[in-house]
Amino acid sequence: MTSDNTQETLSVQIANQIINIANDRHEDGLPVDEIAAGLRHAAANFSAFAYFRSENKGLDPNAIADEFVNLLTQYLERHRPTEQPAQGLYQLIEQAKNEI
Repeated sequence: MTSDNTQETLSVQIANQIINIANDRHEDGLPVDEIAAGLRHAAANFSAFAYFRSENKGLDPNAIADEFVNLLTQYLERHRPTEQPAQGLYQLIEQAKNEI
């Protein structure tokens, strides 16, 4: 396993732990918008903290923002609800099948 794969695996594990906390808060009844805002705030805060302590001194803060946008775009596609057929048309087709 390469160092990049190890780092990616570690970052995904950390992300999953944080998501578990967010899911628990949602189950407690907190609004998802507030939870998401808190996660973004925490991500920005810790990313700024890490930026000045990183061993990668050539890291551009815009690269961090670009990574966030890319991840958000990816997850928007993953969580997009599937479109259901129009119920009126579906019911009409089912009715026609039953009449035949």
